[in-house]
Amino acid sequence: MNIKTDYLSLTGDTEDIQILQNDNNLAELALQFPNVNSLLIPKKSEYNLRKYVPKAMLKAIDSDVNVAIEKCLVFLSNLASTFYTDDKWKSLKADILHQQTKSNDNTFIYSRIIDVLKHGTSKGAFIEVNDSYLEREYCKKYRLTDTYLKAGLVEYIIKDAGIVQNRNKLFFEQLNEAMVHPICSNLVKMYPKIELPSSKELLAIGKNLVKQGHKTKKGKILTIRNKHKNDYWKDSDNRSFVEDNILLFEFLTCRGFMIPSVGDEKSGGRVVDSFTLMPAWIREQITVNGIKLAECDYIALHPNIVIKIYNGELTYLTHQNVAERTGIDVKSIKTEHLSFFNKQWLAMLKSPLFTFYSSQEPDMLSRIYNDKKEHGYKVTSAKMFSVEVSIMTDVINHLNTLGINVLYVYDALLCEEKDRAIVVETMNRIILEHSVYTCVKVDGASPFVSPEPIAEPQTIALPKFALDEQINLYEVLPMLSYDADDTMSIIYDIDHSRITMKELVKYISKLAREQKYNDYNGVQITQKVITNLRSVVK
Repeated sequence: MNIKTDYLSLTGDTEDIQILQNDNNLAELALQFPNVNSLLIPKKSEYNLRKYVPKAMLKAIDSDVNVAIEKCLVFLSNLASTFYTDDKWKSLKADILHQQTKSNDNTFIYSRIIDVLKHGTSKGAFIEVNDSYLEREYCKKYRLTDTYLKAGLVEYIIKDAGIVQNRNKLFFEQLNEAMVHPICSNLVKMYPKIELPSSKELLAIGKNLVKQGHKTKKGKILTIRNKHKNDYWKDSDNRSFVEDNILLFEFLTCRGFMIPSVGDEKSGGRVVDSFTLMPAWIREQITVNGIKLAECDYIALHPNIVIKIYNGELTYLTHQNVAERTGIDVKSIKTEHLSFFNKQWLAMLKSPLFTFYSSQEPDMLSRIYNDKKEHGYKVTSAKMFSVEVSIMTDVINHLNTLGINVLYVYDALLCEEKDRAIVVETMNRIILEHSVYTCVKVDGASPFVSPEPIAEPQTIALPKFALDEQINLYEVLPMLSYDADDTMSIIYDIDHSRITMKELVKYISKLAREQKYNDYNGVQITQKVITNLRSVVK
């Protein structure tokens, strides 16, 4: 799966809305906003349904053609979020499609709606359907055809009382679920206080940020589009466009705020809402009583959670001290930490962070390898997010007992300035109760900013080791040309990651003798391995 659809890529910034395409829980939801009779639909879709679709096909949906057309528009509105994502395919669960479009006698008609939208008109189909999904694992996926994706969105007000009633029922069912979830209910109580900037104000702020060279949390350059298409820039994939960000903001807020929803097990139950999904530079403009909110976030939370989960030894790890120990730019360290623990093992081996963790936490890496091998490589991030959600739930529960509500953005909280001291104290106390050793940034200052990037280390010749010298197998075995799987097989066979060079030579010699027998099933000792081994022995 593309990294943009993975939960580890959620930073509370641009592109987070992409996760709505693939989360099994969120696929069950037709993103619910308070104004339930308002839809955002592709332009010209209503006109083409009325003028070009055979009336017989529409009457198979409902005897009233107007109602049939509105039910088709409800289906199309589910795909409105794909106007703001790179991946245009979106999972839609059959149960929700039925709830949205069912008739009074509970007849299943959504499949007839799909037939109409697939058949389309002489102008082309409305949607495409991907039928190659795994039952019980993924919902069927749909996308708008390019004709309608290029057209843009327009608001449509539903007129049929039955459809509005169905949507009201879904809205209040989701609201009820939100109100019994600690993080979601806290958010619902915070929403009435929120004051939003206008789109005109955001455009002026965005232009100013562009002049300042602003970048998103993922390192993308904030850029004014000025009506240019993406191919105007050679590096358009590395840019985030102000006008697109504002359109996303309008989508997330123009009909009220989304009901906050809980993600599936891959996310550890992370919560998404209008504010986690909007670009960070826009969220920073939110005010309460005319005063901007204060952001309280943990220092290097995810690496410190991983250390807790896999029984590591480091405490109070920061991106800054990793940068100082490795000689790598601190911004690169922070960016790499966003994805390092969610990678497949071979990709972790190639990461600039691997050398640091293999030297500082070799046993922890062994446990991570074993867990990924047994349960799949995404298990690490799922466990990590589960701990994160548990911590933030406890923090929010305590703050709510004090009458304090906050906005939640995964590993950070946004609060009123008057509440900042209490929020920081609570976050620092509760995270220690979870045996995770980090703390909140102080006074909004970022310890991640390095005044002068540290020069990249120069490539040097392979080191040599004395026979009685202790070595780290994570570092030495790749020098012998072993890949990730063979490296871990040897470490597990020896049952240690730190041994002397003499012990490694004896071990390799033993395997070389054993592989002469037909029943040998260990790692291969090639001539290249032996040559490389000789080259690193003093």
